[in-house]
Amino acid sequence: MTHDSKRQGDLSKDSQRAEDYLTADELLAKLEGNLRPRSRGKKAKSFWSANQKKEANNKQKQQRQAATSKFKRPAGVAHLDNSSQAKATDQPVVSDWKEQKVDLSTLADQEVDVSALADQTVANLGQSASDGQAIDQSQNAHAGDNALVKGSFWLSLGNIVSRLLGAVYILPWLAMLGAAANQGNALFSQGYNIYAILLSIATFGFPSAISKVMAQLIAKKDQAGLWSLTKKSLQIGLVLGLVFSLLLYVAAPWLSNGNAEVVPVLHSLAPAVLVFPVMSMIRGIFQGHQLMHISALSDILEQVGRVIYLLAATWLVLSHDSSNWTGAVVQSTFAAFIGALFSLAVLCYGWVRYARLIHPAASGVPGQNLNDSNSQATTLSRHRHVDQQATGSRTLAMVGNILKESWPFVVIGSSTNLFLFVDQYTFFPLMKAFFHTSLSELQIQFALFSANPNKLVMIVISFATSIAATALPILAAKKAEGNFTELRTQLIAVLRLTSLVLIPAALGMYAVAGPLYRFFYPIDHTVQEGVYLLQFSAILTIIMSLFMLLAFVLQALSHGREVMRAFGWGFLIKLIIQAPLLYFFQGMGALIATAIGLGWSLGLMLRFLKNNYHVSFATIHGTLLKTYLASIAMALVAYLVAWLSETYLLAADSKVGAGLSTGLAVLAGLVVLLVLYRRFGLLKQVLSRGQRPNTKSE
Repeated sequence: MTHDSKRQGDLSKDSQRAEDYLTADELLAKLEGNLRPRSRGKKAKSFWSANQKKEANNKQKQQRQAATSKFKRPAGVAHLDNSSQAKATDQPVVSDWKEQKVDLSTLADQEVDVSALADQTVANLGQSASDGQAIDQSQNAHAGDNALVKGSFWLSLGNIVSRLLGAVYILPWLAMLGAAANQGNALFSQGYNIYAILLSIATFGFPSAISKVMAQLIAKKDQAGLWSLTKKSLQIGLVLGLVFSLLLYVAAPWLSNGNAEVVPVLHSLAPAVLVFPVMSMIRGIFQGHQLMHISALSDILEQVGRVIYLLAATWLVLSHDSSNWTGAVVQSTFAAFIGALFSLAVLCYGWVRYARLIHPAASGVPGQNLNDSNSQATTLSRHRHVDQQATGSRTLAMVGNILKESWPFVVIGSSTNLFLFVDQYTFFPLMKAFFHTSLSELQIQFALFSANPNKLVMIVISFATSIAATALPILAAKKAEGNFTELRTQLIAVLRLTSLVLIPAALGMYAVAGPLYRFFYPIDHTVQEGVYLLQFSAILTIIMSLFMLLAFVLQALSHGREVMRAFGWGFLIKLIIQAPLLYFFQGMGALIATAIGLGWSLGLMLRFLKNNYHVSFATIHGTLLKTYLASIAMALVAYLVAWLSETYLLAADSKVGAGLSTGLAVLAGLVVLLVLYRRFGLLKQVLSRGQRPNTKSE
């Protein structure tokens, strides 16, 4: 037997064992061996003639044909704990490797492919174990559930803490404004409504779209595409921020709705518009990599910085001139820019901390010899340049696809603000025409039905939007994999988890609306009207939250057209019935029009979800029934405790009494809810992220 035939037989016999024992160092050595002829400079390209190369390749194919099977590619660095196990079994230490079919005989004549594979291997070796797990998260069938709960926790934490900070500052801020509290809050909200819509247009839905596309690229292990997407997103963010900040500043007089006090408020928000698009792009990048905690921390620090500046600036302005409440509001809105700077600081820290995950090729390979790195750098950089040129057009096409997918996110992301925009630009002129009301009185009424309730109900809405934002990359990955069974399971889990949290939160706010409103807002002749409007807004929160949830979920499943159709019908209904409802019910009429419009849109999306994915609230009817029973019982107890405490124990007309009454009612209602949730088996569903083991429907 010749040496070659013996070697071929050994390879055939031990091919499976060889692939099991292939280590990261051996794989890198093989790749270096294939790359070595080209690492000698440009002259290496002519080292072989075309005939010599073809002959050599044919010979190699004959010798290695038995060994052309699967080999395993490292996705991360093995944990140190595995070393002891490797010694005991005499096996090499390896991490989780992904199987991939590669014909080793074709590596010599596939120059660009070898370079790309080497780049991929070097990048993977440069990742920590946690980075590798984060990259593989969207592909694992069970990782979707873990990502949902972890992402929901971090995004919910960031949103809720930021909303709480945005609500808590109301107490000292309105106290400093004094008699002008409602007018100041109304002016603040008029500026922020326009600011929020411009931010949605300026970011063009990029954060959500980026997280979706990145989940798909991560599933394909396309690191070049990921980095190209990252760079292009940041560049577009800079341009959009510059354009829309200038637009807001210049167009402020036309956007003021005839109120000169709104103009300086809009001017003060222009710097925040300049920074926010880039900040949103970076958040989308982190969410696409399932690094939700960085996005959440940036959200929290943004609110901390904003609130600190807001309160300090308001105190300074009013201490100099107590009647200059408009100046205090202008400084309060400028605080959005200060908060954005705080957020960018956190995002920069996260970028440095997770550089190996965001851009692995830039991080190098830890533990590699410097001389070896330099010798390989020339070769790899040359081939990387070829890859970058090849992916340039693909990146531009990817950006175009993002823009095409983003516009529904723009509209839906600002849907609630668009409804508020309609209220703002119809309430003042129509009420003047109907009832000849003064501007100062209209400012107070606008605060009662729009500005005041929104700061509280948005805390509840943040639950639904957090779950939706976390579900986007997971649902997109499931659909990309074609795993519709897991996709349906995930959809049911999202609906169930949202219902378990949203319903008791909304009904609980309705129950304690009286002391809650008196605790946050001025206790004067407008209190009772404000309480009624807050109660209606609490019920409206259920419709708004479910609308936002389903809109983002369906867009993640590439059904943006259906979402836009549903929203369009609801928005049209709002425009049609707004004027007559304002005439008959004033501020309450605007809320009723919003409820009818969003309710119609919600019904259309639920019907589409049922027809195409066989998922509806009827699928979770058992959970819904128990949730409603537990929530109603909780609301009754909370209302009773609040009434008893205000009637017999505490002073209802004081901030301290209202705050203590609210706290006691919330505590009593929470205890009842937890007891009933545990008795009904709902607490386990909350802790298991809405999953019901071994149950597909109810």
